[in-house]
Parts: sequence; C-alpha cells; structure tokens
Amino acid sequence: MSILFDHLLESVLLLPTDSQTELVEAILERSKPSREFLDHQLGIVRHRVQSVQDGSSPLIAAEDAHKKVLESLKLHA
Repeated sequence: MSILFDHLLESVLLLPTDSQTELVEAILERSKPSREFLDHQLGIVRHRVQSVQDGSSPLIAAEDAHKKVLESLKLHA
C-alpha cells in the first residue's frame, strides 16, 4: 500500500462507524470492477452454490445467521 493510501485509511477509520459505512457504500456504487475481478467473484459464487447443492456446506436459517452476526458485533464493539 502507498503512503497516501495508508494516510487515507487512517483518516477514514477516525470517522464514526456510520460515516465509514456511508463512505464504503459510496465507493462501491461508483466503482467499476475489472472483468477479471467479476469473473473471480462469480467463480466463488458458483463454488458456494455447488457446495450447498452437494451438501458439503449446510444452510443456516436466516434467524440463526443474524443472531450470530449480532453476537459477533457485540463482542467486537
């Protein structure tokens, strides 16, 4: 990473969490990922779908998943 990137990251991390989230969302909305990046992401999605279909990755109920995420966030707050 460049010095400019490091400085920018440090500055962003000083923002309130909501502002950090808004910034990430704004960057993602304006980004134009490369074909290579998109192909890689699609490969990951296909692999995960296959894992669910062949039973090697069990599905988790949304309620349980949300509960785990909220518990994790409380631990790191």
